[in-house]
This record gives sequence, C-alpha cells and structure tokens, in this order.
Amino acid sequence: MATGLAAAADLKSLPNQAGNGNIDLAGTVYIDSKDIQQVLGTTLGPGYIVVRIRVEPRMLQAIRISADDFTLVSRKDGERSDALIPSQIGGAANLILRSKTTHSSAGVSSTSVNVVPADNKTAPEERPSTKLLESKMLPDTETKEPVEGLLYFLLDGKNKTKDLGLLYKGPAGRLAMDFK
Repeated sequence: MATGLAAAADLKSLPNQAGNGNIDLAGTVYIDSKDIQQVLGTTLGPGYIVVRIRVEPRMLQAIRISADDFTLVSRKDGERSDALIPSQIGGAANLILRSKTTHSSAGVSSTSVNVVPADNKTAPEERPSTKLLESKMLPDTETKEPVEGLLYFLLDGKNKTKDLGLLYKGPAGRLAMDFK
C-alpha cells in the first residue's frame, strides 16, 4: 500500500516543477518590475512577465526545445499568452494586438481583439535591446542536455504568481506547471 501512495505522490508535480518520462521542467516567474530588472538588467513595460525555465530532456534521442512550446495562463481570468520573441518586445513595433476570450455559463465563448498603439513615447535607445533579450532567452535548439533561459509573456491586468500556470506542448508531450 505504501508503494501505491508513493507512486500517486510522484504523479503530482511540485510547485514550479513539472515532468513526465520524457522531460522535466523547473521554472520561476518574475512579475514585479524590480525583479525583472534584476534578472534582465533592463526594464520591460507594464504587463510583461518573465519566466526563467530549465528544461531537462529524459529521452535517449535529442529533442527540439523552443519558446514556441510554452504558453502562460492566468487562472484568474483565463487570459493566455504565447511566449514572445525579443523583436516583439524590443523592436519598434507600430501596433500591439491583445486578444481575450471569455466564456459564459451557457458555454458560449467570444473572443475580442484590441489593437493599441505601441509605446512610442519610449525612445528607441530606452527600449530593451533585442540582442540583450535574445542572449537571455531560452535557446531554440535540439538537445539531449539540460538547457535554461528566459521566456517573455504579456498579460493584461494585475497578476499574482499563485494565479499563473505555464503550459508546455511540445515533442515530449504536454505538461502544466503551477507557480507558487
């Protein structure tokens, strides 16, 4: 019976961790602008969230690891954000698209898309350097070895660590990680 309980305990991921037989993930989320500045060495605008992620493949063959495999989810309002590439943050974009899907009790859902001007008040030299963000980002690579890096997300509103979860959908399967 003790063996059955131990096996059941192994199935439940620890906070800030997730894994299966193919891959292990460990992460830390940074919401506060001071924490983000300490991790990055620069500030990001309001709504940006940074996740430091460590990916450890458990398979014998090499596996493709990419920021595209990750989505940040707010359990508070269901908002989702795919990982952003550095040019979407530090580049001179003209518009920012934000979508939000809402669900009603009748099972009907609606998606709205807001188009807002990019922060053109910030001078280009004050924007985070795309090269700096790229140097710290989770590498897009095929590997058998553990890799670590940052993922960048954009969510509206005031978010708390306990309300966020990270979803992984990639070649090693599907995983969900809760933050505490």
